[in-house]
Amino acid sequence: MYTGTLALFLIPLAIIGTAWVVYLRSGIDPKPRDWRRYCLMLELILATIATLTAMSFWLAWTHSGGSPHGLMPARGLWFPLREIAKWSLGATIVIGAFAKGKGRILAIGSAFSIVLVSFLLAGLEMILE
Repeated sequence: MYTGTLALFLIPLAIIGTAWVVYLRSGIDPKPRDWRRYCLMLELILATIATLTAMSFWLAWTHSGGSPHGLMPARGLWFPLREIAKWSLGATIVIGAFAKGKGRILAIGSAFSIVLVSFLLAGLEMILE
């Protein structure tokens, strides 16, 4: 199951990587920075945190014996990671509404891909159990 988690999280990681490349290439131009560009930078940082913590949550939850059938494992590293992932994912979408540039669409898309990957992992666990 760990391989499946890592393989599925390559999708949001690739989207975030592309968004960072777009952001860094657009920052080469000598144009003035406004607050919306800073919102984009904050959104990309939060999207990166959301992706890494969501992936870490799934790995820790599976390692602790979590089940998609409603059985909760003992408290472990997965518990605080779930909250961090949830709030950083929401903040990515909210701050993305104020950001400027092509990278914001990619960052918002990565947030939606994290949700999709989470549903796919839960479904995959139900099938395999």
